[in-house]
Amino acid sequence: MAIVKFMASWRFIDCYGLASEFHANPMLYVDQRTVSFLEVARNALVLGSSQDPSQIDTAVLDRLDAELVVRRSGGGAVYLSPANQLWIDISIPKKDRLYNHDLRRSFLPIGSLFLEVLSRVCSLDFEMHSGPLVGGELGRAICFAGIGPGEITIEGAKVVGVSQRRTQMGAVFQCTIYIRYPRREMEEIMSGTVDSMPLPGYALGLAELEHQFFDVESSVIISRLTEAIKSVLAEA
Repeated sequence: MAIVKFMASWRFIDCYGLASEFHANPMLYVDQRTVSFLEVARNALVLGSSQDPSQIDTAVLDRLDAELVVRRSGGGAVYLSPANQLWIDISIPKKDRLYNHDLRRSFLPIGSLFLEVLSRVCSLDFEMHSGPLVGGELGRAICFAGIGPGEITIEGAKVVGVSQRRTQMGAVFQCTIYIRYPRREMEEIMSGTVDSMPLPGYALGLAELEHQFFDVESSVIISRLTEAIKSVLAEA
């Protein structure tokens, strides 16, 4: 299900469904500048395009009632669950002036957007990583165990993850902010695919960082982030 709204030069689409449905055609809205707010109806483990699904323990996924999805963008695994993260796709057509042919630099405006958004909903000092990908083999296995250009951190903990899918039509940036990072689920699912899990605190959700959000419903935090994103883009 998708609900379409327009604001300034951006199209905003609210989508509800399965992660597998959203990843089936990530370039669907790349005909113009679009932000898709994607709400999953079921738990899902989403692997990067180069990861091997056969290495995942499907018994754990069955117990968690989670579907297994392989996205068409790179990076490591991400675990999604209903109302526990803000997931947005930012689509930029190739003809748009916001499109950047330099792959690394193309992430930086996305990171700047999230820095401004987080400054409006949080009182913390976040940082944007502008250098190359760091994290090695573990970062390639688990998205939030590595840090790439444009991604947001605080004291080394990753807060915003971004991957990118490019075709001749344009680019789609797939972005995730957790409310509470699903460390336990990732440990169970990925235990057989990596030699060692990263130390606690390698990734954090907003409700684990910001005191004002400790006891706030996830849906309320997601709503505040959503409105901040729309507001920042309307002012740009």
